[in-house]
Amino acid sequence: MITFAKQKFYVTTPIYYLNSYPHIGHAYTTIAADILARWKKSRGYDVFFLTGSDEHGLKLQRAAEERGWPTKKFMDYMANHFKQLWKELNIEYDKFIRTTSKDHKERVQKLIEKLKQTREIYKNTYEGLYCVGCEAYLTEKELEAGLCPYHQKKPEYMKEESYFFKLSKYQDKLLKLYKDKPDFIQPKARKNEIINRVKEGLNDLSITRTSFSWGIPFPGNDKHVLYVWFDALPNYITALGWPGEKFKKYWPADVHLMSKEINWFHSVIWPAQLTAAGIKPPKKVFIHGWLTIDGKKMSKTIGNVLNPSDIAAKYTADSLRYAIMREIPFGTDGDFSEKKLAERHNRELANDLGNLLSRALTLIEKNCNGKIPSPDKLQMPEKDLIADCNRAIDRSDEKMELLEYHHALDEIWKLVNAANRYVDQMKPWTLKGKRLDTVLYQLADSLRVICALVYPFIPSTAEELAKQLGIKVPNQKSLKPHQLKAGTKIKKGKPLFPKVEYKEEEKIVYQGDFSMLDIRVGKVVESEPIKEAKKLLKLKVDLGKLGERQLVAGLKEHYSHEKLKGKLIAVLVNLKPAKLRGNLSQGMLLAAQDDRGVVEVLDLKKSKPGDKITVDGLELPPKKEITYEEFSTVRLVVEKRYATWSGKPLKTKYEQIKLTKAKDKARIL
Repeated sequence: MITFAKQKFYVTTPIYYLNSYPHIGHAYTTIAADILARWKKSRGYDVFFLTGSDEHGLKLQRAAEERGWPTKKFMDYMANHFKQLWKELNIEYDKFIRTTSKDHKERVQKLIEKLKQTREIYKNTYEGLYCVGCEAYLTEKELEAGLCPYHQKKPEYMKEESYFFKLSKYQDKLLKLYKDKPDFIQPKARKNEIINRVKEGLNDLSITRTSFSWGIPFPGNDKHVLYVWFDALPNYITALGWPGEKFKKYWPADVHLMSKEINWFHSVIWPAQLTAAGIKPPKKVFIHGWLTIDGKKMSKTIGNVLNPSDIAAKYTADSLRYAIMREIPFGTDGDFSEKKLAERHNRELANDLGNLLSRALTLIEKNCNGKIPSPDKLQMPEKDLIADCNRAIDRSDEKMELLEYHHALDEIWKLVNAANRYVDQMKPWTLKGKRLDTVLYQLADSLRVICALVYPFIPSTAEELAKQLGIKVPNQKSLKPHQLKAGTKIKKGKPLFPKVEYKEEEKIVYQGDFSMLDIRVGKVVESEPIKEAKKLLKLKVDLGKLGERQLVAGLKEHYSHEKLKGKLIAVLVNLKPAKLRGNLSQGMLLAAQDDRGVVEVLDLKKSKPGDKITVDGLELPPKKEITYEEFSTVRLVVEKRYATWSGKPLKTKYEQIKLTKAKDKARIL
């Protein structure tokens, strides 16, 4: 068996940008880091697992301004959403670092002072194309048809005084690092991309900005704030209290995990920044690919940006953790499908693992008074299953060392399948006496080994499995077969994974961000048809304290203008104004349309003009102005005759909005 030394292991995720809510891509990286951290802890390592949030930069300042909140308050709100999601997904991090923390700020400034003292930083003027989404200057060569390749937006031209880091000085040192440590960047394809780009030559890096104020002040010149990446990357050492004892214990990081769009920053800028400060680079940077959803790139417009909370609520967090790591080879692009998740949930988790436990415990309850029996002489089937246990213990660890999560699960599931074959082969329901005891002991002991191996992937399930076996989840450090104590009282409980039924029409869909909408009650005071338009009506609407506005609505085929006059309706008031057939529309009337073509306005009875229409549980204020494309990403539907978002009814303080004509599942547009 393998022997284990008590040694440290430091794993990190990127710190996530807080301009929007967490999605399945964030969950993918963080689940991978959590599994690796749990695996190493189980193997006897002293593990430190870091995640957190990146909270500076122009993009975040603008996002907060759009909502009318102070930037720090917006950061607090969004950071809590990430923390809540990690709790729901059983993410067991050791620290959640925020770059707005006092400790991080002071240590980053200390790092900059060190680079200033060694003359690695100088002042000059920078001009170029800046992508706000990337928070980075881009060269013409990096653009695709004039657009940022990641955000598909045209960068802004900027010119400003800036401090520069002498990145060009480190070209040869970086190439030597990649040569001397061939595993520094993984997978190999990502390493080759970086080497080729570095060989083309490095320019010095602009590391401060004067065009906005939301950032860490540059030491000695507070007119400048630090470039967000030069502030964010040091989180991996500031979180350890650099240059203190915890830093000395855990640094260098054993692996930084991240998605491929930030490879350059971690594989070039970060090791150069560290080297300039006299600090060792991390041991490994591992870059995984992007997720597509049902074969399509994630897009709010398409409506396939999945909320991990919704998936976990429907299938359990463990099912999500298992399926996403089982389905996609870590390091490559991969496709996530709810249908495939449901299939793996039912076939592998419910049938293979869940039924294995249920059959074993049922037999022990029936034949052994609910206690683990004592084994007798082992025969070849038991010896074969013991060999399968040892093979799974060793080979799964070999695969995890390579970060081949899907192959590690393959090895574990070979043991699950071997245990199921053992039951079918031995037919314990036909056995008696010591032979039956031996078979049931071997079966229960194999489940103990399986429990230890699956724990990092599906921790809640492993804990329930262990509870039903009457034990605690075993560590892998000294894991070997035949350690289950005879006489242990089992506690047969609920199925590990109740089966789920997948229906295409009921699959999880992107609900959008209702909080960006400002919907108010409006009273129609004037209504007239637009003669030259077949479908359009022109309305004057009283919105209370917001005053009167003109709306243009495509309702002529469904409502006479006389019928609308005097109605209380729902109006999206923060929609960007537009002209329709030469008539200004200063908002949008909301109406439901079902699959029969029936159209019904959201009609209110008890509310007052100007009353806000919202749903329970929202704190974030609406955006000041949104486009129709942004509005169309929010899924408003009719359910049980009520207007809803994400299952919650739209309402004022006086009433919920109920419809009478439109069928359930009608979209509200």
